[in-house]
Amino acid sequence: MDFALELSPAARRDLKRLPPKIRKKIMFIYLPKIQEKPFEVGKPLQGALRGEHCYRFGRKPEYRIVYFVENEVITVTIIGTRENIYKQARQRLRKG
Repeated sequence: MDFALELSPAARRDLKRLPPKIRKKIMFIYLPKIQEKPFEVGKPLQGALRGEHCYRFGRKPEYRIVYFVENEVITVTIIGTRENIYKQARQRLRKG
């Protein structure tokens, strides 16, 4: 099954704030992996973020890409370091 991939406006802003080296890896390595097998590479989230998935990568700092899949479209909602990513995702969920 082929999936389309989109970045939310907030995820685009998140991506711009990351170091260029990490940004390049996300665009050319991690997002294509998610697009190819979104349910296999990402861990399903619980609680307020139920229905979304999280792809983890990196070490010191660890990064997360939070996304959801709907009708063969993957929408990335947040990209960032592990520290406050889930709190930020819940806040964006309430605003949206």
